Amino acid sequence: MLFRISVYNTEFFLHVCYLICLLRNWEIIFDHTPIPIYHPTPSQARLATQLTEEEQIRIAQRIGLIQHLPKGIFDPGSEPSEKKIKECVICMLDFVYGDPIRFLPCLHIYHVNCIDDWLMRSFTCPSCMEPVDAALLSSYETN
Repeated sequence: MLFRISVYNTEFFLHVCYLICLLRNWEIIFDHTPIPIYHPTPSQARLATQLTEEEQIRIAQRIGLIQHLPKGIFDPGSEPSEKKIKECVICMLDFVYGDPIRFLPCLHIYHVNCIDDWLMRSFTCPSCMEPVDAALLSSYETN
């Protein structure tokens, strides 16, 4: 006797699946084993009030330097070089027309948010590891 698939068989199968899901949820809800608690590792991030005056000054200087790096809008048609840059190496997402980008002195480009966060931790280019030095910023024409 061959098993025939019909609307009734499919409906029965779906009801069985539904009941299995209900039973599994019931088991999870009424199982009295303790749920594991995950404790985050201590973060280096601190409130501004917990930073020393020297640390606050260093952060302000870094923010100021980052703000002086030139910004632009990604336009793949305006790139003169043959080697087209297609993705931000920090987030690994492709650049899309109109994305806000920031240029580093080494001429690498990144999404503004990605590189700004990166530069708050490390003042080097993520691609070539060249330092992003304040002396190099004078070569830019800022808008």
